[in-house]
Amino acid sequence: MSPHTVQRRCAPALVFITALACGCGGGGGSGASVVSTAVSPTPTPAATASPTPPPGGSLSASSASAAFTAAGQSASVTLTEPGYAGQVTASASACPGIATVTPSTAAAPATFTIAAQASGTCAVVFTDAYGQRASVAVGVTITQGVVQ
Repeated sequence: MSPHTVQRRCAPALVFITALACGCGGGGGSGASVVSTAVSPTPTPAATASPTPPPGGSLSASSASAAFTAAGQSASVTLTEPGYAGQVTASASACPGIATVTPSTAAAPATFTIAAQASGTCAVVFTDAYGQRASVAVGVTITQGVVQ
């Protein structure tokens, strides 16, 4: 038995045809069989949408720093970004015991309040949904004593 494979490309499928020829000695008849198999082509992946590009400008704070001289003092800072109306997240994780920031998130343009707790320096970091960042340096200097 001798198999022969013929490959033909037909749109849109690939077809394989296998022919088997059988010859028997001694004058008998010969038989042949043909088997065809259709194979589906590999599908082309669908295009995926590109991520939305960040807005045209950077995230910026209305103040680069906030200075306090007593615990409980506070200052407001507004974060803006041209063409952006999404959420801005505030983090005072670098300011434990020194300052707090509220609220933790707000829609741009977003106004946050930084409040002094105790002496020290740190930075409050603000981030938009695209990962753009702006920070406000915080300095708290509390002096106590009596001046004579």
